[in-house]
Amino acid sequence: MTLLSLLKSEAIKRHLLPPQAAIDAATAFALVRDMPYRRASDREPETILREWQGTCSGKHYLLKGLLAELGIPSKIIACTVTLQLEQADLPPELWAAIAPTNGRFVDIHNYLQLQLPEGEMIVDATWPLSTKKLGLTVNETFTLGQNQTTAYPPSQTWVVPEDGDAQAFKDDLLRAHFTPQELAARDAFIETVARLLF
Repeated sequence: MTLLSLLKSEAIKRHLLPPQAAIDAATAFALVRDMPYRRASDREPETILREWQGTCSGKHYLLKGLLAELGIPSKIIACTVTLQLEQADLPPELWAAIAPTNGRFVDIHNYLQLQLPEGEMIVDATWPLSTKKLGLTVNETFTLGQNQTTAYPPSQTWVVPEDGDAQAFKDDLLRAHFTPQELAARDAFIETVARLLF
């Protein structure tokens, strides 16, 4: 079964698409974007589809595969993220997760860079449309050739090698750039966000 056919099957099962619907790039993007932001049991595209959830890495590994089946090549981009969060801006549970690092949130974020005939296009499907009211960066529309906004401002960026394990590449970057304490706070924060929002 192709990723597109599995996407359609799972979306129909969840009453997100009518059975006769065709899936184009914009539809595939919207379906992936609006999956709950929550870690799946692994980051394989088929798992993301069957569990209908993912974080930035799993969602973009899946979206890359879906777009490839639609004839649109892309590269996975990894970038460092460092944010200073303030206690006054967060619910108590979220602050408790990030308090060990005094509000410093770190991550290696993933998004896509489409390789179109007219040039490159940034695509970021991280945050569901339902989270826009929380002030998160949500890309509401998908138009080929128009860059989207990344969920976080990228600092240092890398193209994830095509011939390796994308998740291992990300994990190596996380360990190379951040301390164990920062990574533990990151994990706690991501799990708490998922629990509170979805």
